[in-house]
Amino acid sequence: MKRSKLYFAMSLLTISFLLIFSACEKMVEDEVIKPIESMYGQKSVATSQAALSNVQTVRAALMRYPAVSSSNEYPGEMEIFDYASLRDVLADENLPPDMAELMWDPGFGITYISDGYSFTLTVKALSTEQETITATPKGITKN
Repeated sequence: MKRSKLYFAMSLLTISFLLIFSACEKMVEDEVIKPIESMYGQKSVATSQAALSNVQTVRAALMRYPAVSSSNEYPGEMEIFDYASLRDVLADENLPPDMAELMWDPGFGITYISDGYSFTLTVKALSTEQETITATPKGITKN
């Protein structure tokens, strides 16, 4: 009889422990893990929006370029071939020394194609999704 009472008490204690543990696990999930995931998601969205905004700024500068150039054309591929050369060509825009400050992925760099009458500038956002952002005289697309 004592053994069955002891067994019952241990079973009850085990069940109580499991119930408390599962409640704590749900509490940790709801109060710690989900907010952290949400925070990273918001940061990624903000990074992506900043990258897009900076592409809009550079696109606007490129759109003004023919008005001030002697050839009345967009800069050629020989003038813009990496981020440093983009900074040099658009010196009046005060672009930061590091393209990561624009929320663009330095590992991807930039791709610039131009025939003088049109241009295509492509960068990758420094977000977790690493969207590709492409600017042309017609507008901006994000994939």
